[in-house]
Amino acid sequence: MSFQSPNANQFTAGTRLRHYKGGLYVVVGTCLIEATLKTGVLYRPLQGDKQDLLWMRPMSEFQDTVATVDGAVPRFVLTSEGV
Repeated sequence: MSFQSPNANQFTAGTRLRHYKGGLYVVVGTCLIEATLKTGVLYRPLQGDKQDLLWMRPMSEFQDTVATVDGAVPRFVLTSEGV
């Protein structure tokens, strides 16, 4: 199975992502972070008991890689799971 790291243009409402820890999420939209005036991404989980909560992460963090025991991996990858 191949994964594609998302870029900024792919964070549109409805985009489905898998977090490097395994969770599935859907993008709700983008936002402006009041404190920094940088772009943020609003998203919510597709699993578990917190599906009604919105989360926000700066756009730059969505595109980051994360150090794991298996090496650097993208924080989020595009997926069609959960459709």
